Amino acid sequence: MSQSEETQLEKSMSPLSVWGLALGAMIGWGCFVMPGDTLLPEAGPIGASIGLILGALLVVVISFSYNYLISKFPVAGGGFVYADAAFGKTHAFICGWFIAIAYWALIPMNATAVGLVARYIFPGPLQQLPLYDIAGWTVYGGELLVDLAAIVIIGFINLRGAEAAGWFQTAVAMGLVGAILVILSCILIHGVDLSNLKPYFAPEKSIFASIFAVTALAPWAYVGFDCIPQAAEEYAFSNKKTKALLISSVSVAALMYMIMNIATAIVAPWQDFIVDNKNWATGAAVETLIGYFGLILLAIAMLCGIVSGMNAFYLSGSRLLYSMAIADALPKAFTKLDPKTHVPKNAILFLLVLSFIAPFFGRQVLSWLVDMTSVGAGMGFTYTSASALAMARREGNGKQCFWSGLGVLCSLFFIGLLIIPGMPGFLAPQAWIFLVVWLVIGAIFFASKYKTYYASTALQEKVAKASFGMDDK
Repeated sequence: MSQSEETQLEKSMSPLSVWGLALGAMIGWGCFVMPGDTLLPEAGPIGASIGLILGALLVVVISFSYNYLISKFPVAGGGFVYADAAFGKTHAFICGWFIAIAYWALIPMNATAVGLVARYIFPGPLQQLPLYDIAGWTVYGGELLVDLAAIVIIGFINLRGAEAAGWFQTAVAMGLVGAILVILSCILIHGVDLSNLKPYFAPEKSIFASIFAVTALAPWAYVGFDCIPQAAEEYAFSNKKTKALLISSVSVAALMYMIMNIATAIVAPWQDFIVDNKNWATGAAVETLIGYFGLILLAIAMLCGIVSGMNAFYLSGSRLLYSMAIADALPKAFTKLDPKTHVPKNAILFLLVLSFIAPFFGRQVLSWLVDMTSVGAGMGFTYTSASALAMARREGNGKQCFWSGLGVLCSLFFIGLLIIPGMPGFLAPQAWIFLVVWLVIGAIFFASKYKTYYASTALQEKVAKASFGMDDK
């Protein structure tokens, strides 16, 4: 097999599967836990809804830069490829390495959530074998087996090819949306008391502070829409459709978050309800309104969201590693494609093995790691918006300069919320430690590959070839 054949991904993903990829990445465990744990306490039902809408609007602004660049660089890699073209190899590596931690960390985090969902459906059996405690979290043998099985199963689905992963993603995304809409319909038929939504905003905060507290969560809530450019090399359709895919996937994700938030608040006066049901307010609300059938529907929606998130980040993370390896920023082993399925099998297996280790350290330790996903996503957003701004300026495209400049400001705003002391999203000390460790590992990779990385023109040649032959219909 020739080198060009070895590094050619298969164009097999439909618009619906790419849309499902993004939506499934954005809607995971948090959509069903955050209402009682974070959204309502921090902002109240209406404040949280406005904050979710505002956050989605800011992310849509950022997505315009992705849409602009996908048409210019129809290859896997996303922000890594864009930063390389706009700012050079050092910036590209920094961008790619930050995005990599965001994608990888969400695989084991979603996997541990599978065990938690199973615990609610089958209380007792999975907690019969306590193994040890880490950071206050007990690791049970039964839950651990469920978590590891989820990692392996979704990993092997990705090994079967992008088309198989795409169809799987479409099915679970439709299941996710369908289950949530059925829950909403049942609640509306049952009848609700709108007075339970009072107070509309967090009573101890101003209206502005309530909304702002939830807007700060946008990078975490909506990270995943940027999976769309990671699959650009595998589109079986015109890239002119990507703008609609980006906007619609973010919009539907915001709607799903809002539905679950309001459903949690409307069953009873929400302040007392979330205190009385602090273990899982959303589950208690749905069971109270609809009964055990509603709880089963909610479990289906949660499993669909969790599994689709794992699938999306397997696909996107492996394509990022593949693209970085094409550029000689990472070992060449990651460029190896399966001869039958044309997927980067070594990159997928690497993510599988790395994710397989993580659940042994307990969910609390993983939550510190996942706190960094917003930093990684924010860096990817910033570099992509800045790359689009730089290229639009070279072309004299004033309209794109405006949107990309606004995207840079939105992205820096999100990062500031995470790294500036006193801000709502400021990272925990443990998350800072993990971040430093990840950066040190990245520095070692960069130093070891420096000469070959800077001498390589493989990525630029691949981009030129893809751009020359792309479908502009």
